[in-house]
Amino acid sequence: MASLPSPGAAGVPGPPGEPATTDASAAYLRLLVVLLASAAFFDGFDDQVISLLLPDVQRSFHASVTTLGLIHIPIGAGQFVAFFIVYLSDRVGRRPLLLWTIFGYTLFTVLTAASPTIWAYAWFQFGAATFTGAEYGVAVTMVIEEFPTLQRGRALGGLMAMGPLGAILVGLLAATHLQSSPLSWRAFYLVGVIPLLVVAWGRRRLRETARFEAERARRAHSPGARRSGRQQLLELLAAWRAESRGRLVAVGLVSLCQTLPVSAGTAWWAFYAERQLGYSSTRVALYFLVAAGVGAVGYYACGWLMERVGRRPTSGLYVLATIGFGVSLFQVQGHWLSFVLLVGAVFFGLGIGPVLSAFATELFPTSIRAQSSAWIRNFFASTGMLGGPALVGVLGASGGLIGNVGDAASVLGALLVPSLFIIWRYLPESRGRQLEELSG
Repeated sequence: MASLPSPGAAGVPGPPGEPATTDASAAYLRLLVVLLASAAFFDGFDDQVISLLLPDVQRSFHASVTTLGLIHIPIGAGQFVAFFIVYLSDRVGRRPLLLWTIFGYTLFTVLTAASPTIWAYAWFQFGAATFTGAEYGVAVTMVIEEFPTLQRGRALGGLMAMGPLGAILVGLLAATHLQSSPLSWRAFYLVGVIPLLVVAWGRRRLRETARFEAERARRAHSPGARRSGRQQLLELLAAWRAESRGRLVAVGLVSLCQTLPVSAGTAWWAFYAERQLGYSSTRVALYFLVAAGVGAVGYYACGWLMERVGRRPTSGLYVLATIGFGVSLFQVQGHWLSFVLLVGAVFFGLGIGPVLSAFATELFPTSIRAQSSAWIRNFFASTGMLGGPALVGVLGASGGLIGNVGDAASVLGALLVPSLFIIWRYLPESRGRQLEELSG
């Protein structure tokens, strides 16, 4: 990042349609990436803790398989609430929201470590998910508003790649047998508080974005800009107007079809490997560690491929590979084959993120681009994240319709098939095309 230009300090003109100067120096942009990347890091950390340590959580609370599935409902619901916090940043500013969200996330992380019951654990994680989801959304907005056009892609790529690094930290801690300490799984949440406090202290140096300051000044000098409650509600629903509704639903359904089986597999593989394959917790942690590292490469490979062959071919390849690797992962017995399938499932199942993000932003006009992306991520995708693990818990319980966690997870993999039809039938190819042409 040392080579980043200083778009404002040196009076460098901005691209057409953007301010000619900003207050963001190259040094500040570097600091901004470091302080915002933690949003993706802790998102990956939290997801991996509950995925990797689900058997330990079950033993601690003597919970049934069905209960383990159902606790994902309140946890996943945090992403729904996060939508409204992200929307609030358009009124009060980006910086205040980022300062408050990290303190909220820290508080609920500590409370999670002290959970007295399985449902207290679920609701404390609901609070943590609400704040980390909002933090991620506001962080992406700040990157978009502060970075020059030609550097936004690299900055966002670095932000997204931090998620697997958070998962890798969990794997490293598990490999040291931290879960065997007297605090068991609770120790992971307490360890996670340490970097949170460092980031919270560092974020005091964040500045409000120049674009938001300009918008706030414009509103202050426009008394007629005051909006009624009804007008604010209509703004929340602007992406659902007739001209954009079709694409919103199409991209949303693709995201839903993808997150249902992938979130289910992520949440249940450690449990399946330990309980049905007899793997040790150390082996599971090492497998997860390597898979997360390779998974980070999946993001970069997806970005490289979609710029060379297009969004639709890339998404089709990743969906097909996710089906093959994901379904097979829960049907094999051999250790090495299971490891290879896990790596492939993570590489493609999570690595599809960049092309899904492209669909969720490029196909909508600027006036509703952020809102459309939030609807797709915080409602459609979050529904899949919430429903996938819960469905496997209910269907895979001993008295459930399927009666086996592995088979239930494999059945959910079939939900990816409709997304192939939606992509090829309803989503236009956006490679090499101007945004105005796509949304016109």
